[in-house]
Amino acid sequence: GPPPPPPPPSVSELFKGAGGGDGGGAPKKAGMAAVFGELNKGESVTSGLKKVTDDMKSKNRTDKSGAVPSSVGSSAAKPAASKAAAPAKVLPPKFALEQNRKWVIEHQVDNKDLSIDDCNPKQTVYIYGCKNSLVKVNGKVNAITMDKCQRVALVFQEIVASVEIVNCTSVEMQATAFVPTIAIDNTNGCQVYLSKDSLEASITTAKSSELNVLVPGATENDDMVESALPEQFQSSFKDGKWVTVPVEHSAG
Repeated sequence: GPPPPPPPPSVSELFKGAGGGDGGGAPKKAGMAAVFGELNKGESVTSGLKKVTDDMKSKNRTDKSGAVPSSVGSSAAKPAASKAAAPAKVLPPKFALEQNRKWVIEHQVDNKDLSIDDCNPKQTVYIYGCKNSLVKVNGKVNAITMDKCQRVALVFQEIVASVEIVNCTSVEMQATAFVPTIAIDNTNGCQVYLSKDSLEASITTAKSSELNVLVPGATENDDMVESALPEQFQSSFKDGKWVTVPVEHSAG
C-alpha cells in the first residue's frame, strides 16, 4: 500500500523563521514562547476575570423581556393628569351711581338697555369688563372711561374733559355733541364717530391698532367719511432733534 503520511511539524518548526530572516527570528520566537507560556498556566490565566454567577446567566434570569427597568416608581413615571380648566368666574353685573359723583357700569353682558339719563357735568362714567352691550349717556358729563370691554358700543352727548378707551377690543364710540379730547390706549379695534361739533377734537393713541374715525360728509345727505388713524411711525434726527411722522402706505 501507499506509505504513511509524514508526521505533523512541531510547534517550534511552525514558527521557525516567522520573523522573515535570521535577524528577526529570535525576537518572534521569544514573543510566541511567552504567549504559549501564559496558555500553559491553565486556570491561573482566568484568575483575574470576573466570574459569572448563576443568577447572571440568561437561562436563570426572570426579566427576559429586554425592557430597561425604570429607576422611578410607576406612579411618578405616569404623566400627571391635567387638571380640568376652571370655568370662567362670572362676576355680578353692576349699574350704580356712587356718592353722586361716579356712574359705574361693570360686567354687563348682552345688555343693550344701559342708559344714563339723570347726569350732570360734575359726574364721571366708568365702564368696565362689559361684553356685547350698548351704553348711552344722555346728558353732559365730565369724563367717560371704558376699560377692558369687548364689542361694546358707547353713545354720548357732551363731554367736559375727555373720553378714554383702554384695554378694549372691537368697540365703538359715537359723539352726538361736543367732545374735546379722546384717548385710546392698548386697544385693538375702535370705531370713532364724530359729530360736526366734535371735528376739532384731539385724538391721542398709544399701542393700539385698527383705529378708524368717521366724520360727517359735506352735506347731510352724504355718507360719513371714514379715515384710518396711523399705526406705524418713522423717526429721523433733523436739526438737532428727533422728528416723527406717520408712515404712509401707497395703494399701488
